[in-house]
Amino acid sequence: MIKSKKWLIAITIFIFLLVIGLFLFLKWSEPDFNKDLPMSISIDHENNDLGAEDAAYMFLSDLLDPYKEPEAPSWKKLDDVRFDEFKLLAGDNEEAAVAVTFWVKPKNKTWSIFHNWGSMEKDGTIRDIHWTMRIKKRGDNTYELTKIEETSGTVAGLPAVENQYQKEAGIKVENNDMNYKLEQDKLQVTYNGGKSWVKVPLEVDQLFQGDYSGSKDTLIEGSFVIAPEKTAFVFVEDGMEAERVSILYSNNKGKTWKTSRISEEFASVRLRTIGFTSKKDGYLILTYDRTMGFEAHTVFKTNDGGATWKKAGSVPDVSNHVTDGTFINDKLGFLSFGTKNELNKEGSPYLFRTEDGGKTWSEVEVPMPPEYQGIFVVAEPPTFDGSQGTLLINQGPSGDYQGGNVLARFISIDKGKTWSFANLVDPDQVLEGEKSRLSSEEK
Repeated sequence: MIKSKKWLIAITIFIFLLVIGLFLFLKWSEPDFNKDLPMSISIDHENNDLGAEDAAYMFLSDLLDPYKEPEAPSWKKLDDVRFDEFKLLAGDNEEAAVAVTFWVKPKNKTWSIFHNWGSMEKDGTIRDIHWTMRIKKRGDNTYELTKIEETSGTVAGLPAVENQYQKEAGIKVENNDMNYKLEQDKLQVTYNGGKSWVKVPLEVDQLFQGDYSGSKDTLIEGSFVIAPEKTAFVFVEDGMEAERVSILYSNNKGKTWKTSRISEEFASVRLRTIGFTSKKDGYLILTYDRTMGFEAHTVFKTNDGGATWKKAGSVPDVSNHVTDGTFINDKLGFLSFGTKNELNKEGSPYLFRTEDGGKTWSEVEVPMPPEYQGIFVVAEPPTFDGSQGTLLINQGPSGDYQGGNVLARFISIDKGKTWSFANLVDPDQVLEGEKSRLSSEEK
């Protein structure tokens, strides 16, 4: 009896480990097409009207055809592949982002490396697979595929809002190894996930001085940088008549610290956003002197790693409250002023762009589809992978569309001069739930 139980336990454990092993094997075997990019093709055709969408068709065919070969093992074989749509999202035939929609039918319904591509229907097909393909023209008939982004038609999965989707979209994701903690009026930072902590020689109250009434359990968003090559904290000191802004920074993981000061004085500093685009180049966005419908703002730049800061400029004739801002490099930057409200018009994102380090600014047009106008109204700081950018537009503090957290995603291939709508971003999966409900009602 005891031996039988032991054998039963052993067999159960073996089966469990076998299933886990197969699952991990299939997961590790999932196609990662980006690792082999860039790839090139030549279109041998006399028709000069062929362009990026045709190139996308050929690229996708080349990528998926090997999985349709008869000799492919069942767990990585596709019985059928059908293309639904190739749509130019942004750009032209020289450089473009093309949205592709297709479906596949894996050979093996139970064990397949394609399960993560979507939900399998009763007939074994995985439908509504949506990718965005970044394509550049390299010659008269030669195209290069540089990147593939996986999205869904109206939903781009955004788990934890800061993980998988942001990486796929080129959005910078915070490193969990770099963090801080506030305990007993002391600020400490870690560079190894909390295994060890370094004390920051700064009075915690100075981190919250100025026009700030939020929680003091966490640092003001954007007011600090924690990285091995540069750690920096913006702090404010009360003066006799105005406030002084300073930066405490370290270049060696907190072994030594230095302090630099902005030469100007300010009244009631609110936003204090700092960032570094290289070891030497950085930016500081300050807003101050806020009233009901007015707020002053100034951009400062450093080119010596934070030792000195010089006034770069501001957006002329704009006194709206700044919601956020960023610089992509020493020259290219963006400032978001919340929502632009005009008479007899829906609210729209109020975004400005500079390409000379903040000296001059131009307003950026965000061409919102008619059905979303007045819903998505505040631009978040865009992020870039080379000249290709991603811009998320949120609903503002009063948004209530599908719960208020859904975002509109735009893409650019010209360093943010122009933007094109791509899809919606759904952190809470409310749109997916709505699609499932409507599908059930139709049945």
